[in-house]
Amino acid sequence: MHNVDTSYESYTDHEEYIAANRPLIESIDLSKTRVVADLACCAGLFSNLLFARKPTLKICGIDLDQEQIDICSRKFSERGLLCPDMDTWRGNGTGQILLRKGSADDLPFMDGEIDLVVMGNAIHLMPDKDRFLLEVARVLRPGGTFVFNSVFFNGTFVPGTEALFSEWMKEAVLVLDEINNKRAQRGQPPVARERNKGGRAFAKGWLSEGEWREKVEKAGFANVQTGTRAKPITGTSLRLVAAYSGLASVLMSGYPLEIASVCLYEGAERAFNRLGIKEVPRLWLEVSAARP
Repeated sequence: MHNVDTSYESYTDHEEYIAANRPLIESIDLSKTRVVADLACCAGLFSNLLFARKPTLKICGIDLDQEQIDICSRKFSERGLLCPDMDTWRGNGTGQILLRKGSADDLPFMDGEIDLVVMGNAIHLMPDKDRFLLEVARVLRPGGTFVFNSVFFNGTFVPGTEALFSEWMKEAVLVLDEINNKRAQRGQPPVARERNKGGRAFAKGWLSEGEWREKVEKAGFANVQTGTRAKPITGTSLRLVAAYSGLASVLMSGYPLEIASVCLYEGAERAFNRLGIKEVPRLWLEVSAARP
């Protein structure tokens, strides 16, 4: 069995994931952008791509997961870009990022304080999407922009690719069976599962591209642009995301995370090998809108 990295960092640092997100960031007009909120900032990918385009930006990254905040802090501190506190950030934090642990639907900003709000592959996790969108609209200045993407939406699977994801889960269960067989040979009980522990990612239902457009417009945004972009997912990238504990808690809910991550990681590798393929396409939803 493999030893796997259960953080999200290895996946977000992988070139495939960066390449899937870079076109969205490159499409944003930053000419009038000075202050940015990076919501569910995770390991800092969007902030990093934004700094690469415009080093003078003032960014505040927010994430509920302290592990992600710690990863971001380490990365940006090493580059001398970490801002120590909100007062400094508001005063002269140009070319710096402030990182805060918190919820994206209760933002620490004044009305109209932000020029650009970005959210990478996380909006599906918001428990009350309408409330969240209204909060984004509140903190944006008139004319400010909101941009997000997601690979968790109704329409993400390209027809004909479903077999891979079904095979992946079958193989993950087989890996679990192998683990339990080895435990039985050592006189140990099978891996215990705690029931009724569902994860958030799939609990609220995925929306379609059209449904996201309706919600964004309902929140008062104008010039709503939606579209999809096809990007391949390879065996390498699926293994990396499969090991992420946040995904493991959803796909194999109730099992110890270190066991679930190993099962999904090895299951992904076996699924690609069994089907004899190297990659499959996956559609990313991309949305941009402006506060009137």
